[in-house]
Amino acid sequence: MASFNPKILLTLVNEATGEAFATSEMAPVDLPESFDAHTTLQLGGEEWSVVHADPQTREAYTNAGTLILRLRKVETIGSETIGFSQLDITERFNDDEALQADEWISTTALNATLSNPESVGLPPPDAGSDDVYRIALRLSQLREAIPIPNDGVYCPICHIANIELAKLRTPCPKCGRGLLKFGWE
Repeated sequence: MASFNPKILLTLVNEATGEAFATSEMAPVDLPESFDAHTTLQLGGEEWSVVHADPQTREAYTNAGTLILRLRKVETIGSETIGFSQLDITERFNDDEALQADEWISTTALNATLSNPESVGLPPPDAGSDDVYRIALRLSQLREAIPIPNDGVYCPICHIANIELAKLRTPCPKCGRGLLKFGWE
């Protein structure tokens, strides 16, 4: 006896316009178990982010026979058009959520990730520690002028960050330079 493999009607809606731009019948097993977490799709060579799924779980959309995905086109910009307010980043967004006040996380120098860091105000990869710190201090002063929730501190020389903004300007535990303001997002 052949097994029953139901298909669901999938409708894709452009969040920006509210218009449905595609429909298709799909086997539920070809879709994620859940749309609770951040999900992206490649459609026609473009990346789309799922804003909302109705329903959200495979069990629910299989039972309903339909799934509506509201999508937003992911737009990227070149790094040469970005303005930075710090010299380092962490590996992932929300890395700060699991940290305790006495814990430090490694950071990565942004200038090591760009082909022409000087064009966006970052120091060249071979810059000395004094030059790096001078630029980081200037950026930190700009960031300090804007109250941003959940900012922490970092050392652009030792490449470490901490969640406690109260440590701002206190000595880095590794090199002794004053810690600077660090944004996690």
